[in-house]
Amino acid sequence: MIKEATVFTNGDSSAIRTWSNVPYFFTETLLAKGIKVNRVDIGESPRKKRLFDRTIMRVVRRIAPGTTYDYFRSPVHFNDVKRRIKLSLASHPDSNANIFLTYSFSSAGFSNVPTVLFCDWTYEYYLEHFREKAPDIFERASMKREDRQIERSDVVISLFPRVAGFLKKRYRRDKIFYLGNVVNALAAPDKVAILQAKAHSKDIVFVGGRNYLTGANLIIGACRELKTSYPDIRLHIIGMSKEDFGDLPGFVQCHGYLDKARADHKERYYTLLSNARIFVNTTPKWGAFSAMLEALHFYLPVITTPFCECVETFGEKLNFGEYCGDASPQTLRDKIAFIFETSSYTALCLNAHDSVKHFTWPEYMEKVLQRIGDTSASHGRVGD
Repeated sequence: MIKEATVFTNGDSSAIRTWSNVPYFFTETLLAKGIKVNRVDIGESPRKKRLFDRTIMRVVRRIAPGTTYDYFRSPVHFNDVKRRIKLSLASHPDSNANIFLTYSFSSAGFSNVPTVLFCDWTYEYYLEHFREKAPDIFERASMKREDRQIERSDVVISLFPRVAGFLKKRYRRDKIFYLGNVVNALAAPDKVAILQAKAHSKDIVFVGGRNYLTGANLIIGACRELKTSYPDIRLHIIGMSKEDFGDLPGFVQCHGYLDKARADHKERYYTLLSNARIFVNTTPKWGAFSAMLEALHFYLPVITTPFCECVETFGEKLNFGEYCGDASPQTLRDKIAFIFETSSYTALCLNAHDSVKHFTWPEYMEKVLQRIGDTSASHGRVGD
């Protein structure tokens, strides 16, 4: 039985907005299970980052234009975090596990209790899969530092099955785990009210920051073509403001970033999900997975790109919506029109919710704690 855990995060784990709400739900679920949680913020020092950007990064960009390397990936930050980890370990000597919500840092070599890494993907995976680039000299150095943390840790968990498979090819397989996924919802959906609200709605919700601008422009183009047939169509973009675009048609409303820590923002976010007819994000390679899971929880059919993790999780054919692999407004227009008109719409809504009904944080954390407990036993440091 684990009684105490020290959780290291890039940012404040008590803040809902940190890393798509994951650290908040992770730590709050541990607390709800009666486990003492020592929250440790190992995020960047703003002062040191500014100094680094004004000096070293200017040289780096000349040597490696287009690099993804930055202060976070630097040995300066790595050594600063290492120092802070050692101080935290000394402050929490009774902890049964050190849990890092990142692959970039660990307590391996500093502590005799299990070191657990929990994240989405590694830096290597990001460069290979999303950026499709060979690492430059600075990126390679950062990748090697991350490799050492993963290799020396006891339990390594990925939120995604394909990433877990990627890791198993590079590290010791028996310590790499994929345990499913989770819905980061701060409200429970009202099934009857939601189905009634969606029945005649022509609202579409898109969630994503500026990294998803390609997908946002695609849905705007598709809705332009649908406007004639559906004059009451409305597109709600969460995560971007109107300044992120050029001229926007009148049917588009940008809500900016909605901070769920604010009661008014939280209410608006869940009202939009509850009232919308479809959730759409067909940005190539990644369709805002966390936001999509939350939309499904709120009985919302989805149109998304067939990115590998979605296909691995839900299959090659969706029973709660449509894949749209063709990045054209015309194809997306037809997919939206189909869901607007289908006689099986209610079934899509019910399937959406059912597809994620087991993606709860209490269930997920039981699996995490089981893995940590197994490792703790071998370390001889389990709770009484």
